[in-house]
Amino acid sequence: MGFRRPPFSTDFIFLFPNHICLPALSKLCQKREISWLARWFPKEPAKPVVAQKTPIKLELVAGKTYRWCVCGRSKKQPFCDGSHFFQRTGLSPLKFKVQETRTVALCTCKATQRPPYCDGTHKSEQVQKAEVGSPL
Repeated sequence: MGFRRPPFSTDFIFLFPNHICLPALSKLCQKREISWLARWFPKEPAKPVVAQKTPIKLELVAGKTYRWCVCGRSKKQPFCDGSHFFQRTGLSPLKFKVQETRTVALCTCKATQRPPYCDGTHKSEQVQKAEVGSPL
């Protein structure tokens, strides 16, 4: 006996998993408490984590657009590598463009009041006591 298609469309179930629950799929529906949409795009964003406790000094080129990591989870600090999306943080990078080529200190503690630039917040007791990879 070969595979038989169910008498209903399963496309709808996978696109909108919380909107239909047939008797044959009741166990599947009971396990799925949160929709895929809510898992990938949380209502409240995660808190940024401390990537490092010192800023990174770089020469930024005039006219070039940069994406500064806001979440602190990027492996390419201080810039974004997309980790915020795959770790479902609900955060997104800060895009910015500099007007003139210059050397700047970019924040990696993620607590600056002047993002993406360092304002010395990493020297505070709160940041220095925090573990790298943990939120403030």
